[in-house]
Amino acid sequence: MALVLGANLGSAINPVVEGTSDDPASQRLPVGNLINRVVGVAVALPFLQPIAHLLAQIDPNPVREAANFHTGFNLVMAALFIGPLDLYARLLTRFFPERKKVADPAAPLYLDPALLSTSTLALTSASREVLHMGDIVESMLRQTITALLSDDRRLVSDIERMDNAVDRLYDAVKRYVTEITRESLDEQSGRRAMEIISFAINLEHIGDIIDKNLMELAAKKIKHRYKFSNEGAAELQALHRCVLDNLKLALGIFMSGDVAIARRLLSEKVHIREVERTAAENHLARLREGRPESVETSSLHLDVLRDLKRIHSHICSVAYPVLEATGDLEPSWLRGWDAQVDAAEAVRSGYARREGGADPR
Repeated sequence: MALVLGANLGSAINPVVEGTSDDPASQRLPVGNLINRVVGVAVALPFLQPIAHLLAQIDPNPVREAANFHTGFNLVMAALFIGPLDLYARLLTRFFPERKKVADPAAPLYLDPALLSTSTLALTSASREVLHMGDIVESMLRQTITALLSDDRRLVSDIERMDNAVDRLYDAVKRYVTEITRESLDEQSGRRAMEIISFAINLEHIGDIIDKNLMELAAKKIKHRYKFSNEGAAELQALHRCVLDNLKLALGIFMSGDVAIARRLLSEKVHIREVERTAAENHLARLREGRPESVETSSLHLDVLRDLKRIHSHICSVAYPVLEATGDLEPSWLRGWDAQVDAAEAVRSGYARREGGADPR
């Protein structure tokens, strides 16, 4: 009978010891069963002699005695625990809570297929999903400057994973809006569908610039143990701060269509160009002085400036359709604006090559 008690206890220990799940909730059943057996063994063990005497009177066959004891033990334990079972379960739930599942950042939150039959609701859902993309891109951009300046390899990897989430969300939004446009849309809905796709494309491009360009530059800086000069780091931070602030403006414009904020964002393009130009000229001046930090990070420094400016160009794209719709901006003027910016960039790039010997691209 003592061996029967040991067998009951041993069979309850194994599932607890061998449990491999990371979720504490998976331990509720084996731990609950173990407690049941421990209580039963502790109660029965001191009374084995009188129990054996009682069972011998029922059936003197020792084999039957052991079998009857095994059956009786489990029936008694079931009867004892069936009453307080609800309380017992609550206690186990409290001490072994279910692990909260981490949401997949790449999983669409708002693309409800049931809304596809109502284009206005579906477009609203798609807009919210693009904002979800925007939140991830904003987080990537915010952490980019930290990764560049702190040489944090783990942060670089985290940002690269976030770009994978942005890519998957972009594909989901693209497919969803394509389904919406299969139906005949009025002019306003059709225009909004194109705005959603356009902004999603630009957000995806921003994510790619951060991942494929800026994070590669961060990895190169870490590998070679380069350090920006204090002045250079401050200039990169200043430009990054302006770009990040304007991304927040762009997300607001995308949802509200506010003309005043759109004008403000577009005017920031001039400011960003001036900040980038000044930073590049200051860097070239430090090169002429022969500053060691500036010499070894010259290519990195100019490439970071270039990529932040490219990101800002994608950010500003959200303002164009808003101002075009109100007649504040003519398409031909936009082409003229971009041509002027490209020409100025070409002139400045040629000057940088002559002065610094580096390709700022």
